[in-house]
Amino acid sequence: MNTRVGRSLLLTFAAALLLAGALLTPALGADFCHLLDKFPATGQTTCWDSGGNVIACAGTGHDGDIQAGATLRYRDNGNGTITDKNTLLTWEKKSDDGTIHDKDTTYTWDDAFAVHVAGLNAANFAGRDDWRLPNVRELRSIIDYEAFNPAVDPVFDNNCSATCTVLTCSCTATPDYWSSSTFAKIPTSAWDVSFTVGASDGEPKSDSRFVRAVRGGCR
Repeated sequence: MNTRVGRSLLLTFAAALLLAGALLTPALGADFCHLLDKFPATGQTTCWDSGGNVIACAGTGHDGDIQAGATLRYRDNGNGTITDKNTLLTWEKKSDDGTIHDKDTTYTWDDAFAVHVAGLNAANFAGRDDWRLPNVRELRSIIDYEAFNPAVDPVFDNNCSATCTVLTCSCTATPDYWSSSTFAKIPTSAWDVSFTVGASDGEPKSDSRFVRAVRGGCR
């Protein structure tokens, strides 16, 4: 068999295994992670002129014209989590039932680690104990810049109603969620991400913000 053809078949087979969710072991996932790890697109497909009017995208060079990056693709795992098929990050779903997943519960930056993340790991949420607070780039990766209030794909915000659980709904409160990234200019602050419009800023770590935990991904 031609060496180039053989290598291509091997890569195709490895990619198919991952796409099907057939990660035989954590080591296998790490070995082949680079085959699927893609920079997500913004989700923006509309173009506007400087006056805020919708215009045809073709030839403008706008984001909605180029649509650089991998199309936003997610899978609801049916166990209270959502997997990003581009980054392989698995995200905690949020509920409206008063549990640890409730969308309305806020935490200081310290408590985001010590209470929320620690609580998920202690409960072995979704069969895992490696939940963590996402860094600011990871958190920004799930922003859908074609949407607002909330600026996320519908997989992160659907059927949200009083008493719904992470098994029956998916909620996204607005505006701000903590990341694990400290704001280097002011180390007493950390980066947060607003899912109202998709903005981010550095805010005092003593402030209260929402939290959505994450695990996995290509590291």
